[in-house]
Amino acid sequence: MSLKDALAAKKSRDTDQKTAAIADVTKEPLKRLNVNLPESVMKQFKAKAAMEGKEMSALVNEWINHYLR
Repeated sequence: MSLKDALAAKKSRDTDQKTAAIADVTKEPLKRLNVNLPESVMKQFKAKAAMEGKEMSALVNEWINHYLR
């Protein structure tokens, strides 16, 4: 392996590792939100989120951020 190849490989590894490390360091502490919903609504929400491959908390977070804008 040439020096150029070695440096390119190291750079790509470092970039992924650095990105993950920066994301961990800059994370804001999380707070829990409890919401009362009718059971039927909760079941529909959970099922639709699963069918779309989305997390319920990610959807709620997206909706709140949209509301705050």
